[in-house]
Amino acid sequence: MTPGLALAATLHENSPDSEIVIVGREGGVAERLVEQSAFRLATVKIGGVDVQHPATLARFTAELPRAVRTMKRLFDEVRPDVVVGTSGYVCVPVILAAQSRKIPTVLLEQNALPGRATRLLARWVNAIATSYPTTRQHLHARSVVYTGNPVRPEVVARRGISQRSACEHLLVMGGSQGARRINSAIIGSIASLLEAHPGLVVTHQCGVADSERVISRWNELAPKYQKRYHVAPFFDDIAKEIEEADLVVMRAGGSSLAECSTVGRPMVLVPYPYAGGHQLFNTTMYVNRGAAIMIPDEECTPERMLEEAGGIIGDVDRWRSMMDASFALGKPEAAREVIALIEQYCTMPDRVPEGV
Repeated sequence: MTPGLALAATLHENSPDSEIVIVGREGGVAERLVEQSAFRLATVKIGGVDVQHPATLARFTAELPRAVRTMKRLFDEVRPDVVVGTSGYVCVPVILAAQSRKIPTVLLEQNALPGRATRLLARWVNAIATSYPTTRQHLHARSVVYTGNPVRPEVVARRGISQRSACEHLLVMGGSQGARRINSAIIGSIASLLEAHPGLVVTHQCGVADSERVISRWNELAPKYQKRYHVAPFFDDIAKEIEEADLVVMRAGGSSLAECSTVGRPMVLVPYPYAGGHQLFNTTMYVNRGAAIMIPDEECTPERMLEEAGGIIGDVDRWRSMMDASFALGKPEAAREVIALIEQYCTMPDRVPEGV
């Protein structure tokens, strides 16, 4: 959903009179995110599919026809020039309905290894915009274009190399829900980390589900450490937090990686081990180019975190090199490149497929 909102925000900047409708799953995260924006939200009732639980596939199959009809009614009302899917199973009824109405369709794929929904829809859409150059090899599609992952305009506005002379501010984040493994590694190493690096400040987005445990650990720390360790369940302006950080510890979601590299921040990545392990593939480009290091989830202990994060904080030359590498990988124009791709199909109706 984040790339979709970033794309919508950039499109609105370019064309303020454009009508933009964002479709999300009923009861899903899109409802909260879009409510904070100026865009119209339409919802569709459709569940995801977990291949480990066949019942979810049966539910998805049963819900799909009604979801497609819901989308057809929406498209008959708003008559869109183009429909953009941002991956995930909610895209399936949206793209199928668009195909039935002969509306041009473009998919955004934010992960290096495309998800099942993207692979399912790939051959039917006009084009797929990818966040990684290697994603092309996993897709059978009419057109695959490496654009990078769209990031919000407010993140792009903060693009720039830190002018600090040393790594003084560590940001830890695991999304609004937190990441328990990362949280455990941080609270287990925080005293040693702050003791070893007297100038360091740590800002920790711990997530709502784990906030009680993390805040309890904060309460146990000596006052001299509490002043340098800031904890909150979530931050409203995470772009600001990333900009103010010198090093970021996080999972390896496509949007977070794109935002950190846009502003040139080095990373300690702990990829989410589930969902097919797709986040591990996301780390490869950043690790190989020297912008990040990776800790496998099962190895993310307080001792390993202290060793890896502390090793970067304590080595100014290494930190600066990683920052330069991250900045070089940033794609601040990704949203505009996707918009340029979309515009090709808005003006070429003869290229719209006949449907599924």
